[in-house]
Amino acid sequence: MVFSLRQLRTTLAAPLLIAFTTPAPAATPEVAVSEAAIVPLFPQKERDPKKGLPPGMTAVSFWAGHGAAKITKLADGKVLTEFDFEGLIPYGVYTLWNVVETEPFKDEPYTEFGAGKHAVVADGNGRAHKVVLRDSWPGKEFLLDYHADGKLSQAAGVYPGALWGKFPPPPER
Repeated sequence: MVFSLRQLRTTLAAPLLIAFTTPAPAATPEVAVSEAAIVPLFPQKERDPKKGLPPGMTAVSFWAGHGAAKITKLADGKVLTEFDFEGLIPYGVYTLWNVVETEPFKDEPYTEFGAGKHAVVADGNGRAHKVVLRDSWPGKEFLLDYHADGKLSQAAGVYPGALWGKFPPPPER
C-alpha cells in the first residue's frame, strides 16, 4: 500500500488534533483540612454607604441582594472560597473585597488584582457565582462593591458595600 505525503500528513494530524482539543480531566480537588465555614452576606445598613444610592435606584432595589460565602481551608494551606449571590442588579458589575482591618479601615481585592480577576458580573436574573483560591485565610470582613458605570476603575460609579459579611477566625488545624 502506498500513501501520498498529503494522505500521511492528514492521517497523522487527526489524532494530534483530537489530543490537543480534547479537554483534560479536571484535577482532583485538594482534601479539606477544615469543615467549610458558611458566611451569610447581607446588604449594609442604609446609613453605612458613604455615597448613598446609585442614580435611579431605590433602597429596596439596591439592598435586594444576598448571598453566602463557603470558605474551606485545604491541606496545602490554601483557602477555597465559593461565593453565591442572588438579588443583584441584573448584568451588574461588582468587585470582591477583603477587609483586613476595620480600625483604621484597610481593604484589598479578595483575589488577585488586575484584568477583572476580583470582579463578578450578575446574570440576567441577578445571580452570580465565583470560586476563588487564596493563599491565606481572609481578613475580618467581606465587601461586595457595585460599579454603576460598569467599569472596574475607582471611578465615581463605585458604590461600596452592596453586600457585607463577617469572616470567622481561621481554623486551628
